[in-house]
Amino acid sequence: MNKLCHVFAVILSLISIEKVSAIDFRIVGGSKAPEEYGRFHASIQNVTGHHVCGGAVVSKWFVVTAAHCVQGANPRFMNIVAGTNDLDHGGIRYKVASIIVYDRYNSTSREHDIGLLKTRRPFDLRFISILEPRRIKLKEGNEVTLVGFGAQKPHGSSSRKMYVLELPVFSQEICEYAMRYSRPVTKGMFCTFTKIGEGTCHGDSGSPLIKGKELVGVVSWGIPCAVGFPDVHTRISPYVEWIQGHIRQHFCYV
Repeated sequence: MNKLCHVFAVILSLISIEKVSAIDFRIVGGSKAPEEYGRFHASIQNVTGHHVCGGAVVSKWFVVTAAHCVQGANPRFMNIVAGTNDLDHGGIRYKVASIIVYDRYNSTSREHDIGLLKTRRPFDLRFISILEPRRIKLKEGNEVTLVGFGAQKPHGSSSRKMYVLELPVFSQEICEYAMRYSRPVTKGMFCTFTKIGEGTCHGDSGSPLIKGKELVGVVSWGIPCAVGFPDVHTRISPYVEWIQGHIRQHFCYV
């Protein structure tokens, strides 16, 4: 416990510099994404073309995202843009046919924060790539890559250009302690953290975290934006069979 208290105190001490709150001036880090990252990323948008959440193309018909992004939404008013790292140039727009939210999702705790969107027509695989979900056991210190169109500053709107950020997997034990006043960090979640000014922000929810070329997580929750607390993500590994089951079920009816 002394170790936890010490580390948490260090995290808290970073939040204020010269008595000014970090949330007022810190910019979320990251660099512009190469074109290949746009091939598997899905921008989930409303009917006006505003980016709301991210997702990952996991089959010719399905996108995986966070449940909190799509629960209660009407698929008729949703679109997916895939195949681009710049929402002002390129990309293909797809209408959403249906929404599938994991049946044990808890909107309060964000446990089982995962969902699927099925498109009305198949993705064009000449321009769009499938990102395979894998049962990879993440360990503290593993590097994962966040890909998304999230805001670049706390009070900003989502970005039109895609950014990537390399993040280390954070200690599960310390993350549980650091976030104890927000929500419980469960075994179905994992955390990332580097420093103030690097992390997730508005519009990153549902966005994929990859290790190599494999999907290992989707952005779930945190204390926005990059103010010195860990970001919390849904682990993909417990849901691989659920995802693949819906993909197989679709092919039984086409």
